[in-house]
Amino acid sequence: MKNLSVGIDVGGTFTKIGLVDPKGEVLRSEQIPTEPSKGPAHFIRRAAAIVKAWNFGSVGLGLAGGVDAKTGTLLFVPNLKGWTGFSFKKAFSKSLGVPVTVDNDANAAVWGGYVVALKRKPRTVVGVTLGTGVGGGLVIDGRLHRGATGSAGEIGHLTLELDGPLCHCGRRGCLEAYAGTYAIQRLAKELMRRPPSPLTPKAVADAARDGDRGARKVWDTVGTRLGQGLAGVILVLNPDAVLLLGGVARAGKLVLDPVRRVFAAQPFREPFENLDLSAPVARDWGVVGAALLSRERRG
Repeated sequence: MKNLSVGIDVGGTFTKIGLVDPKGEVLRSEQIPTEPSKGPAHFIRRAAAIVKAWNFGSVGLGLAGGVDAKTGTLLFVPNLKGWTGFSFKKAFSKSLGVPVTVDNDANAAVWGGYVVALKRKPRTVVGVTLGTGVGGGLVIDGRLHRGATGSAGEIGHLTLELDGPLCHCGRRGCLEAYAGTYAIQRLAKELMRRPPSPLTPKAVADAARDGDRGARKVWDTVGTRLGQGLAGVILVLNPDAVLLLGGVARAGKLVLDPVRRVFAAQPFREPFENLDLSAPVARDWGVVGAALLSRERRG
C-alpha cells in the first residue's frame, strides 16, 4: 500500500524499523543491531532487505547527530564512526526506488509527537527527547525548524552552569548532564541509600513511586534542572506547547511536576501562563516521526 511509509530510527547500538500508516500507527516492526563498525553500505543492505517485502511509498530515517536534510548526508555523529559524509538518501533511494527523507533523530521524534499526540494543533512547539542524552526539535508556525545550518534545537547542550558536571559532549554544565540517563544514574548513586540494580531511569522512578526519598530527590533535581533549561527557551520562542518524549519522560508526574514548579516561579508570566506541557504515552516516536516526515516531503 503506497499510503504506508517506513520509518527507521538509527541508534549507535540498535536500529528500529517500522511500517507506519498515515495516522502514525506502527503496523509492523523490526529491530536489528546497527553494527556501525561494518560501515553504512552494509547497514543499508541489511535494512533494505527487511523492508523490501513490505508495501510502502516512502522511507524516512532518523540519525543521531548532524544531518544535511537536503542531501540526506550525515555530517557529524559520535556513535557511528566512519559514517560521516555518507548519503543515506541516495543509497536508500537507489536500493528501494522510493522517495527517502533523512533528518536528525530528535527532529523526527518531535515531529511524530507533534503530528500524532498534539494533532498539529499548536503552531509553535518546543520538543525534548529525554534518553541517554537530551535532544530537541522545534516546530515553528507548524513547520519543523532546522535553522541556518540544520542544527537548531540542540536543547540538551544549553549551559546551565559553567563548572557543572561533565557532559558527554566534552563541556561542563549542559542540560543533558543534569537530565539524561547518565545524569540520573549519577544522582541516584549520590542520593539513594540503595540504588537499584540494574540502575535505570525506570527503576529509579519505581523506587520514587514506592516512597524512596532519595529517588524522589533524584526526580525533583532532574525536573528542576530541566525546567530551568526549558524556561530560557520558552522566553525566547514563546511556544504554545512543550512536548517531552523518550524513556526518561516515562517518569510522568515525577519529572513533570518539578518542571511545572519552575515555570510557575518565573517572573515573566505571559509566556508560561497558557503553556501546554505534556509527556504523551510512550511509543517509538523516532520511527513514527521519520515515517511521517517522509510522507510530508513526498507531498
